[in-house]
Amino acid sequence: MTERTFRTGRKTGETISWYAPSQVGSNACCIYCGTFLQGPNPPESDKEHLIARNFVPTGTMDGQPFNFLFRACRPCNARKASAERHVSSITLFNSPGRIDNTRVNEVAIRKGKGDFHPKKKGVLIQDAHEHTSLTTAIGPMSLKFGMIGPPQLDNDQVGEVAFSHIQGLFALICSEDYLDPLKMRLLPQDQFTWYGSYTHNDWGNPQVIEIANRVRDWDCLANIESAQGYFKAIMRCSNEGWFWALEWNRQLRLLGSIGEARMKLFEGLPSEGWIPTPTGRMRQNVPLDTKDDCLFVGVVRD
Repeated sequence: MTERTFRTGRKTGETISWYAPSQVGSNACCIYCGTFLQGPNPPESDKEHLIARNFVPTGTMDGQPFNFLFRACRPCNARKASAERHVSSITLFNSPGRIDNTRVNEVAIRKGKGDFHPKKKGVLIQDAHEHTSLTTAIGPMSLKFGMIGPPQLDNDQVGEVAFSHIQGLFALICSEDYLDPLKMRLLPQDQFTWYGSYTHNDWGNPQVIEIANRVRDWDCLANIESAQGYFKAIMRCSNEGWFWALEWNRQLRLLGSIGEARMKLFEGLPSEGWIPTPTGRMRQNVPLDTKDDCLFVGVVRD
């Protein structure tokens, strides 16, 4: 029995490339939808960056940090690019990185002035603040509190970007030969689960801390920090399935899993402290104590 060859792709610095100017030298299938990209009449396709250079602050991808380059069909490429633009604008506009980095602040201001919120027609990101009110009764008196929150993400577009990022990493980890469609391994939508997302002022959320502790001893398949810390990803596995986490622009963390069924990992988690209100519910965000931050701690072993 001959030993199988694992074709990882060309490497430039820390960047892994499955892309070639000719379609025949690139990955055989679109990583996102599985469309065959070769043959006598191949569909139109383009060079794709798993981490779009404009997704993170300008200049942070210089010096060849980790990225993954490959071919994607044009419909998938366009769909991901549109979602990335929105997610990048909101996460950078709300990023704490603006406080101590002038360059990041300038990029955030430019995006806030240049992009419109998809859920608020004609409203720029910088003006898309959320206004909410809370009314309560104290004896014969009625008190109404007004609150203003930062621009909020469109969850559909967040899910689009998260799924694309995890699809790319899954294919990179699992494919034996990207030139052979039978040896590529792609992640279907029905095996992808996005459990939750947490803004930077809620990274100490008790459920996030508990989940990170539960997976700490799982095998680490990928642990990536790129774009000067403005992009992070980790993937772990156990007999139960795969766990993944992403961090975007030092502002948002997302957690989820890969598998055919919901994992016990997400059962029996601590309460987040939700309080009912007349119009819904609310809770207090929990900042992260750095000594408790183990979400992106892991060593990939051969």
